[in-house]
Formats: sequence, C-alpha cells, structure tokens
Amino acid sequence: MRTRRQQLAEAKAAHNHPAYAKMAFVMGCGVQGKGEGSRVLDDERGTPYLALFDQYGNQSFGYSHPRIVAAVREQLDTGVLNSTKIMFEEVQIRLSERLAEATGQLLPYSYLANGGGETIDNALKLARAATGRPGVISARGCFHGKTFATLSASDRPEHRELLGPFMPHFRQVGFGDLDELAAALDDTVAAVLLEPVQAEAGVIVPPPGYLQEVRRMCTEAGALLILDEMQTAFGRCGTFFAYEQFGVAPDLVCVGKAFGGGVVPLSAVLGTERVWEVLRVLPSTFGSSLGGNPLSCRVGLEVLALASDEAFLTGVKERARTIDDRLSALAARFPELVAEHRGLGMMHGLEFTDGATAGLVLGRLLEEGVTSTYSLYHPDVLRVQPPMVISEEDLDQGLSVLEGILAEVDGHRRETASSGHADVPRAAELSPVTRTVRLPHPPAAVLDLLRSRPRLLDPFAAATGTRAGEGREAEFAGRLGEDAVVWADRTELLGDGVRLSAEAGWLWHTLERRATVTAAPGGSLLDVRVAWDTDSGAYEDMLGGRIGFLASTRLDELIAALQAELATQATPRTPERKSADT
Repeated sequence: MRTRRQQLAEAKAAHNHPAYAKMAFVMGCGVQGKGEGSRVLDDERGTPYLALFDQYGNQSFGYSHPRIVAAVREQLDTGVLNSTKIMFEEVQIRLSERLAEATGQLLPYSYLANGGGETIDNALKLARAATGRPGVISARGCFHGKTFATLSASDRPEHRELLGPFMPHFRQVGFGDLDELAAALDDTVAAVLLEPVQAEAGVIVPPPGYLQEVRRMCTEAGALLILDEMQTAFGRCGTFFAYEQFGVAPDLVCVGKAFGGGVVPLSAVLGTERVWEVLRVLPSTFGSSLGGNPLSCRVGLEVLALASDEAFLTGVKERARTIDDRLSALAARFPELVAEHRGLGMMHGLEFTDGATAGLVLGRLLEEGVTSTYSLYHPDVLRVQPPMVISEEDLDQGLSVLEGILAEVDGHRRETASSGHADVPRAAELSPVTRTVRLPHPPAAVLDLLRSRPRLLDPFAAATGTRAGEGREAEFAGRLGEDAVVWADRTELLGDGVRLSAEAGWLWHTLERRATVTAAPGGSLLDVRVAWDTDSGAYEDMLGGRIGFLASTRLDELIAALQAELATQATPRTPERKSADT
C-alpha cells in the first residue's frame, strides 16, 4: 500500500519535477506541515524537523514569525490588497523610503518585484542604460536566477548545452581572481555582477580586499558594480547588508528571498541616483504585474524592522561564532570526511570529500529530524545556514546531531575499509554494492534456501523471509531504510541463484539484486550484487550515497542472518534422553 508520502512523490514526479520528487523521497523528506520558529512538522508522521537550513534564504526569519504573521493579518484586515498601478500606494512608497534609509541613502532608489531573477534582470537593464555598454562580467560558480539573462550570467555548461545559445555579451572570470577581471574589464563592460558570498558554488567567501579592489577597478573602467544579496542581506552575515562587511559602496544591490518573510514573494533592486536616470528618460523600462503589491510590501516593512534591530544583529553575530567554532572543530576532527569548512556570519558550508558522503550525511540528518541541503552547483557541500532566529538551544541540538552523524559515518568508513569492501576508505558505497562470502556449506543447501525464499538477501524488501516463486509483483512491498515504498518487481530463479529486478518507474530507472552460489573448496562461494540507476544526472552520486549506505548496511545484516540459519541447519540435533522411569 502506498504511503501518503509516496502518493505525493509520484504525483510530483508525474506533474511537476521528477528529479526533485525522487530526491526528496530517497533522502527521507516528510510531508510539510505547520512550521514555527526553527521547526516544521512532518504532517504525515506528526514529528518536527529542526532546521539547520533556511531554504536558500527564504526562511531566514524562521517559520510563521509572529510579527510577520501579524503584519499579514493587519494588511488583510485593511482590505488594501490589490495594486491599481496608477494610484499612490502608501505601503509601497513607505517601503521604498525604508530601503533607502537602510543603505544610509547610498542607494536612495528602489524598484520592487516578485523574485530574484526578475530583479537581477532589472539591475542589468539599469546598468546597460546608465553606461550605454552591453557587457556583463560575472564569476564562475555564481548563481543569480533562472531567467535567460541570469542563466547567461551563470553560464553553466549543462544549461548551455540544453538551453543555449545564451545571450551575448556575458563573460565570466574566477571569483577572487583580480588579474583575470582586469583583463576582461574593458570599455564594453556595463557591469560586474557578483555575490558577496557565492552560495550555490559551495559557500565561497571572497579573499580579503577582493571586493574593494573590484570596486576600484569598476570605477576606473566606468563600469557599475552590482551585488546580488539575495541570500546575504537582512543580517545573514552579521550586518544588514553583506557589502558593509567588506567596506564597499555598490552601484546596485539586489535583494529578495527573506525580504518576503518566507510567506510572500518580494524582491527589489536598489540603486544610485545616477543609475536611476533611465526611469526619467524611459519610464516604461520596468514593469511587474504583482510586484510590490500592498500585502507583500507590508511584510517587507516588518522584515526591515526586524533586520534593523541591533539586538537581533547582536544575536546573529553570537550564533555565527557558535557555528564557526563548531564546524571548524568538526573539520579538524574528521579530515578524511570533511575537505574544507567555509563561511561568514550564519552562512556556512561543509565540503565533503565526495558527493556520496554528502548524500549519506544529508539522509542521516533527515532521519534524525534535522533539515539541511546541498549547494546547487557543488553537491559535495552541505549547507549550514539556519534561520537567523534559531535559539542557542536548538542550534546546539542541530550541530550536535550533525557531529554524531559524522562520527557514525567516519566509523562506517573505517569498517568498510577494514572489511575489504572498498579499495580505498570511503564513507558510502555507490552502485554496485557487492559482497563475496565463503560459506562452509554445500552449494545445494545455500541454493535451496535462496530459491525457497528469493528475497532472503534483498536489502530493499520489507519482508525477506516470505516464500515466493517466480514472476511479477505489481505491488512489491519495498523499503528504503525505515521508509515503506511500493513498486513493480520481478523474481527470476536461476540455475545458480536468484535475480530480482524493479520495473522502470518514477523511483528506479534500473534496480537489480542478484545472488549466485558456486562450489568452492570446503563449501561454496556466495556472490551478491546490488546495482541501481536513479537517472538523476548530476545528483546520482549524492542519491547513491544514501541508497548505498542503506543497501550495504541492510545487506550485511541479511548475510549474517543467512550464515546463522545455515549453521543452525547444519548442526545435528542431539536426541532427547529417555527418562529413567521408561
């Protein structure tokens, strides 16, 4: 029987996003329910998840922040919800005033929109209009959105191959490489577009002095400096804007995500008076049907008030020190798992030695009721970027769970290496997972067991002891760890063993479990091979780390049980003694 989780995963795969549906299910994500603070309920199981990640900046103020919820209710009660686009909308105008104040009038103008990609597009239009130049320089590894302009700026090879050609006049340089920037920054460049911290590249913090030099070089070349602060603004790095950390004055700043308090879409581009001249020359340059609507703007005002509070920013700095200290200690303690720890403020990443380890750790965190995720363009990096309102107690709990899991994974890696299951020590096994075991029993005895119970060594079977014959099971009762899952599966009895195979569907592209038995000196040789392909492209290793850990752990248990059963069968039974009275 399909669980609610599986029903939702199959529907998402069929009608929305197949890869993300598969990823969320394999990793063990529950059904989202009510959230409050740094916790959100699994609506199916009724258990809470603790957030070590703020959903790419969207939930920076946690779930259902009482002041944000109150702001929504207050605005709903006014009945002022819709934009006329021609009348003076007071809440929108007040929000623009407050944004200017937040920059100290450095950037006195702003234009409100819905999402990040839309706002980055607006910034690029402003830069071209202000300079009369077409060129844009961005940094390799950047993420600025999913519109054509922002994809052109990111210039990912996989996107270019599928969606290209991209827009012309976009160039990339290395993040932190001033020499490469100097070579590219000519009189055709309108703007240099950078993130103060590259989030999706794996939480890359710029080298000391880098952004200041970029500012100087842009000024000398007549180009504008655009900073994408979608994930770094509103206190995430310890100051209202991250650019304050680096002592630079940008020409344009883009904000979003947390700006909407996690409940409404809201973004903005902020700019200088010089850059804003285009709106006098061509007033129709911008347009956003629902951008800056009264409900979103009321939430935006509350977010600005929260993020400007000195007590709030002090708390962010205190928790930032805790995260930095704890993650630095983990990196030092587990050097064979953690390649590097990077971060600024409450925005950190742990880069693991491979994607399989990242997937294994992520899956185990979710099993323990803690949410995190990977960096979009660097899946080896686990993000530690909790809501900024997380309590010290919740933060300690989440980091302690992470520490315990790393200790567990490190132990598993050492066991795997010492048992000869891998050529090199690794924390997780990828497809195929194989085992070869010598048994002091004749092949016929082992084969009899396998043929009578074909799923005896199936790490994905909910019930391994069931007696079954050959054929297809339309509703095979499977499992991924402790999660029940149903798919169509086929059983074949072979001359030397058994073969089990899943039919291609929303979860598996291929899945085969095969056990064979051959004669060997003193008994027999058992070979087990578990191979799968989820057809997940760049995420195959990350998902494989989770699947491989579940498969290998369960398979070792099943082989041990098989050995025990064979030993019991081979032990002669001692006849019962007769009573002296008989």
